[in-house]
This record gives sequence, C-alpha cells and structure tokens, in this order.
Amino acid sequence: MGSGNTIFLVICLFCALTFLAMALWAFMRKTPMHFWSGSRVSPDEITNIPAYNRANGLMWAAYAAGMALSGIVGLFSIGAGTVLLLIFCLPGIGVLILVYKLIYRRYRNPFFTAGSSPLSSKTSKWVIIAASAGTIIILMAACLIFIHGDREPEIDILSDRVQIKGMYGLRIPLSEINSVTLIRDSMDNIGVGTRTNGYRGFSDALKGHFNSADTGQTLLFVRAKTAPTIKIERTGKKDIYISFKDSAETERVYRELREVRH
Repeated sequence: MGSGNTIFLVICLFCALTFLAMALWAFMRKTPMHFWSGSRVSPDEITNIPAYNRANGLMWAAYAAGMALSGIVGLFSIGAGTVLLLIFCLPGIGVLILVYKLIYRRYRNPFFTAGSSPLSSKTSKWVIIAASAGTIIILMAACLIFIHGDREPEIDILSDRVQIKGMYGLRIPLSEINSVTLIRDSMDNIGVGTRTNGYRGFSDALKGHFNSADTGQTLLFVRAKTAPTIKIERTGKKDIYISFKDSAETERVYRELREVRH
C-alpha cells in the first residue's frame, strides 16, 4: 500500500461517509425522505412512511458501501479501484434515480393528487450538477495520483549521494552502495513479485516496496517491461532497481553511477 493508494482510499471513504450520513438520516426520519434537493415528499403521498424511509436508507447505504469498496480495492490495485469508482459514479447515479423511482412508486398513495410528484421536481438539475461536480473532483484526484505515479523518477547523482526524486523517492549515500550492475533484462523477467507498499497503475510503472521470491525485498523505480534495468545493491538495506521508458536514459544513468563510484 502506497501513499497514492492511501489518498485514493481516503477520498472514497469521505464520499462513502457522506452517503452513509444520508442513509442514517433516512432511517431516523419520521417524515418521508426526499431524493431531489429542495423537494418535499408530503406524508399524505406515502402509504407506509417507515418502510419507505427504510428502503431509501438501504439504497443510500448500498451506494456508500460501493464507494468504500472502491477504496479498499484501490489499496491493492489503484487502477481496479478507479474503474470500480467510475462505475459507481457514472452509471451508478442513473441506477440511484431508477431505484428511487421504484421505491416512490411502490409506496405512493394512489389517491394522492395534490401538488407535484418529486420525480419531476424542478430542482432535480441541481442534484445532477452536484453529482457531476463530485464525480469530476473524484476523477481529478484519481488522475493526479496516476500522473504522479507514472511520472519517471528524477535521479541526481552527486559526489556523496544519489538522490531519487518523486513517489517513494529517497537519498542514497554512496557509502552504503556495494555495487551497481546493469541487467540486460526487464523487471518483469527479473521478478517483480508482490507489492507490499508501492504503486502499480494502469501502465507498466512500478514504484515502491515489493517482495519477490527471486529478488527478495526490493525498492523499485522501473518500467516493468523495459530493458535494461539498473540494480543497486546496498549494505543491510533493500536492493534498488531502476529503469526508464527510454533504454538509452537507463544506460546513461548507469554510466554516471559507475563513474561517481570510481
């Protein structure tokens, strides 16, 4: 689990708590729960108010559970979590409207004629605008995580240390480097293993802490399908693997690392 995954989880849980609050409000109300912002459902419209409110509460609770599930899935795969979140945010809104219509029609008093039905409320456009705005905010946050995660690391090679900047970046004193080798293979073939605290998005970018039966505990800053790969062995610490989308850039960094150690 990495920082990007944690941020994604927090965003999803915040959304889930918002909808859970709406569910609790529906369960606790004595008067009929409304769906559209600014609308009102008259007690005379509903034949069984407690059952109607329970149905509304269950609807919002299920939607909140979907949001939370997206965040939990995102802890293991931020790509899969984002896809699931998109499903709940986009077609999910239409499903909510459809489910509410079914609930309203089931409990509507057939003899009620005064006023207008909340299904045609003039304020419904504000609900759509608010839902769309929330979806855009969530998507923007997810996109920022992906952009940050997929960005190639910046590597500064100085006289006494190597500085890796970006997600999971760190400072490596030259004194703790045992060896630097260039492996003529991709990280996929070397052995990525299981992510323990790292980033794996839609692309082949891998960053953070991984555990493999072939390489042990590692710290990756790689493009999984690109060769060659730099391996930095450290004293008493995890080996570091580095590769760029451009193999020429990987070889350039390797040459600079070799020069600074001699």
